[in-house]
Amino acid sequence: MKSNVIIAIVGTMVLVSGMALSGLCGEAENVQESFIYGALVDNYIQKCEAKAAMLNSGSPNIRESAIQATVKGAFIQSNRTTMIKHLMAENAPLNADRVAYRLNRLYAESVYPQEVYAVLLRENVE
Repeated sequence: MKSNVIIAIVGTMVLVSGMALSGLCGEAENVQESFIYGALVDNYIQKCEAKAAMLNSGSPNIRESAIQATVKGAFIQSNRTTMIKHLMAENAPLNADRVAYRLNRLYAESVYPQEVYAVLLRENVE
């Protein structure tokens, strides 16, 4: 009788600790995925900043592209955590191009860029 009780107690402890460990492993994967998405979003922001550095170009087309990159980079930077959460919720592939596509889509859905670009373009072209 005692051996059955001890076996039941040990079995219960193994099951409980197994469930706890599986929960911790799931959190570790989630944190790791968050870091990867964060790095991809930061890379996208750096690309926008690099393009924004061409704001003093002699070409009006390049200046317009730099203005768009400035606005887009500022938007993504200010909403970085929201963007990461959205990418994780959508389960976006861990690919820089796919993440850039999703970020562009989120930006276009959230902002009416034509109005912002028109104002900034008038200021920098004239």
